[in-house]
Amino acid sequence: MDGQWISVFDISFKCQILAVLAVLIVIVDFFHSKKLPLRSTKVFGFFLIVCFFNLFADMASYYTLLNYQNVPSAINRFTHILFLGSIELMTVTLFLYVFYLFGAQKRFSRSQVLLCAVPFVLAAVGSSFTEINYHVSERGAYSYGTAVIVMYSAIAVYVIGTYAIMFRKNKQKYHSDVMSDFRKAKITIAIGLGIWIFVALIQFITKYLLISSIGNCLMVLYIYLCFENPKRYADEETDTLNRSAFHIMVPEMLARKKPFWLVSFTIDDNEQINKSMGHDQMKLILRNAVERLQTVMPKSKFFHSRSNTLSVFLSSTDELEALLKRAGSSSFEVEYGSGTFTPQYHITVLECPKYAKTPDEIYDTLDFVLSHHQKHENGKVLYIDENTVKDKNYRKNVLAVLTNAVQNKAFNVVYQPIYSTKEKRFASAEALVRLQDCGELGFISPEVFIPMAEEQGLVADIGSIVFEKVCSFAAENKLWEKGINYIEVNLSGMQSVDPSLPAQLTSVMQKYGIEPKFINLEITETASIDGGELLDMNMKRLRSLGCHFSMDDFGTGYSNLAQMARVHFELVKLDKSLIWPAFGESPEEPMVILKSCIAMILQLGAHIVAEGVETKEQAEFLSERGVNYLQGYYFSKPVPGEVFLEKISAD
Repeated sequence: MDGQWISVFDISFKCQILAVLAVLIVIVDFFHSKKLPLRSTKVFGFFLIVCFFNLFADMASYYTLLNYQNVPSAINRFTHILFLGSIELMTVTLFLYVFYLFGAQKRFSRSQVLLCAVPFVLAAVGSSFTEINYHVSERGAYSYGTAVIVMYSAIAVYVIGTYAIMFRKNKQKYHSDVMSDFRKAKITIAIGLGIWIFVALIQFITKYLLISSIGNCLMVLYIYLCFENPKRYADEETDTLNRSAFHIMVPEMLARKKPFWLVSFTIDDNEQINKSMGHDQMKLILRNAVERLQTVMPKSKFFHSRSNTLSVFLSSTDELEALLKRAGSSSFEVEYGSGTFTPQYHITVLECPKYAKTPDEIYDTLDFVLSHHQKHENGKVLYIDENTVKDKNYRKNVLAVLTNAVQNKAFNVVYQPIYSTKEKRFASAEALVRLQDCGELGFISPEVFIPMAEEQGLVADIGSIVFEKVCSFAAENKLWEKGINYIEVNLSGMQSVDPSLPAQLTSVMQKYGIEPKFINLEITETASIDGGELLDMNMKRLRSLGCHFSMDDFGTGYSNLAQMARVHFELVKLDKSLIWPAFGESPEEPMVILKSCIAMILQLGAHIVAEGVETKEQAEFLSERGVNYLQGYYFSKPVPGEVFLEKISAD
């Protein structure tokens, strides 16, 4: 009998010792790691402490049970109530942890607090006035009775509640990083709690083999290692918290219902640094910045929120002023080679929830500022204000109108007549796309929606819509019979290198019976240089059909003369930035450049279209210098198709 007794005791005691050591290691690692300041994280820390206490209560209750003949019954009962109560407290803290984790870190309402406390209070009161029985035999020892049933009933309520919270449908939208974390958390906690329940069932069935400590330990280890380990949020490159941590922290800060400032430190020349110095140098710059900023914010958590950005959440204007003062007085020089290097940076300050009330608004605002802020002096602080938000919302609304216009082919095409200096009449026109919103936005400038279309990959669709509208208009009105020699149609950089472009244009021209020679395709100077072999191939195929090409905006980009010599353009369009200075206050040098450009292009055998002609003086000078075509407000602004027809009929 003694051998069996010692064997059971030995197994249970060893399980308890191993569990205590394992949980202790987890606690030490958890509290010494850099953690997110989330409510759920704080509750998880308390959960670890409760688990640790439960293991000691388990050992104490087991000891008093084995020595029931020498231990007063009151102490025996007290240790068992303490053990059972700590198990219940574990399930309560796990329930709270899950509530905060999947509830956007929001606070409990009073009614929720009362509702959650009811099972715990009832179990505590019930176990105090009900009996606990003890069974001790040569096979082992265990406790049972009404108090045990009351406690385990309350525990079951919290376990069921925990699963219910985890798998309820959440209507709130989160960042993709947060949603990925939620999915992982649900699986991890469900499995961890399942392990604990499985071990508890084994103990319930066997009764004598007291291994609940092993169940607690396995649950803690599984949840900690698979999900709650703070190291998964660590950014080793910069010794900060990573991007996933940032996206988890944003809804937590908003849920606190208190004003805060999101300050972002962004390296502007990160692409040049990565290309010329390498990624390691970029990491060194960010790490250097963190070290200096933490001299005034030692307790603040910095986040590596973007590849070139550090972010921090501040709760007071004093903290904000101290941080900006330190950042503004720092050159952030870092060693490179035998010298030092000073990166270009700016600081963005976003006050929440004043200018951003949801996580999506915060992300959208930061994306907007990063993508569209103007070039500024090094170290400048950009305060996001109402004008920034209005501009962001305007662009968001424009994008919605743009997307709808692409889907419904709702773009307008206007035509700007081009005057022939040789024929003394309007002999051609440039087709230009326009976007008009029937709502509050009204007319939307191409300078706004075309770059946006390029960012969204919609510019090729717009080009196709415009080309078909031009061909339809030309065919319907037989423009070639009205003295129009050709129509100029712009090609975007993306369109010009699309291998399917020749087939697409050919199909549309055949559909409307348009001769290819009637179409002149405009390619910007920059696109003609960047297009490479794909552009050369498309130009060759379209030229073989009879289409012509012009270099648009000559003088605004690289002005690569070697490219002009390599790729022949039938037309070269002089940008107004070359023409206007020659008729300004200091015309000497600009006039020399303009005359030289005209002479050079004519010698290359190309015709010239001068854009932006607005005065009689400009028109006469350009005509005298041999410019073939004139385009500008002096002759006509871009007009709708019906007005264009009237102009060429009256010409």
